[in-house]
Amino acid sequence: MKTLPQLVLALAIAGCGRGDSGFDPEQAREQIREIEHSWAQVAVSGNPAVVEQIFSDDFLGVSPDGARYTKQAFIDDTKAHPLGFTANDLNDIDVRFFGNVAIAQGDETFTTKAGDKGRFVWTDVLVRHNEKWQIVAAQDAIAPAEGTATGGSLFTSPEQASEARSGIDTTRNAYVEAWRSGSVDEIAELYTENAFVLYPNQPAISGRTAIVDYFKGFFGEFPKNEFELASSEIVVMGSWAFDRGTYRWKGTPRKGPAVEDNGKYLVVLLRGDDGKWRVARDMDNSDRPATQATRGTG
Repeated sequence: MKTLPQLVLALAIAGCGRGDSGFDPEQAREQIREIEHSWAQVAVSGNPAVVEQIFSDDFLGVSPDGARYTKQAFIDDTKAHPLGFTANDLNDIDVRFFGNVAIAQGDETFTTKAGDKGRFVWTDVLVRHNEKWQIVAAQDAIAPAEGTATGGSLFTSPEQASEARSGIDTTRNAYVEAWRSGSVDEIAELYTENAFVLYPNQPAISGRTAIVDYFKGFFGEFPKNEFELASSEIVVMGSWAFDRGTYRWKGTPRKGPAVEDNGKYLVVLLRGDDGKWRVARDMDNSDRPATQATRGTG
């Protein structure tokens, strides 16, 4: 597999052999920025027709989750599964030229229909042929909407990962204790301001204020709770992480018999500027399907 410098060298050699004449770098940068802007807007419009013009036929991309895709695969997938963004704005872009090859690096700030915000951070390789620039390769990552990584190194070291897991364990243990004690304030503090709670059989709970209201109702209905979380997997990616595991719950309502449930959970956590890990996305589902429709709906 070629590294990026090897790929650039190979493309530069190939591009120089095509006989293209010289070009104005500043004008080329504007053309490439417009190409990148056009691609960014596909996430909003859901119309991949522009891709026919800006992708080369032999285009190969790598998505944020590591999947490879071709030009036709991108077109087909966009038609079948529109991304559903309300905005995707191109921010900074840096372009370097190697003969008739350009390396473009930049980022875009997006907003989804659900209100989530984030950034695509990407590197694209473009080749100029017959006085036209086309994207031949692309690789994307997703980053927080604001801020940058603040660690001492670009990648998470084993020591940093161990420290992060300890912090995530602390958050999980505090969450369990807050649930057992029925403390709305303590449990709400463990979520980010714009967190989403995605419990089954009910609409998403969006934002810390709505989360407070939800747990006031829940603990009002179930004043006594037995609760356990057992983590099975933690993956740390810079200031973001996910924690996957299982839960057990037994709640005693103000009236009627106790209710029991067990299942699995997946939470996404974000490390704040204070170093604390808080839950940004919270999802679980029961291993007892009959209990899902009744939990927390009384």
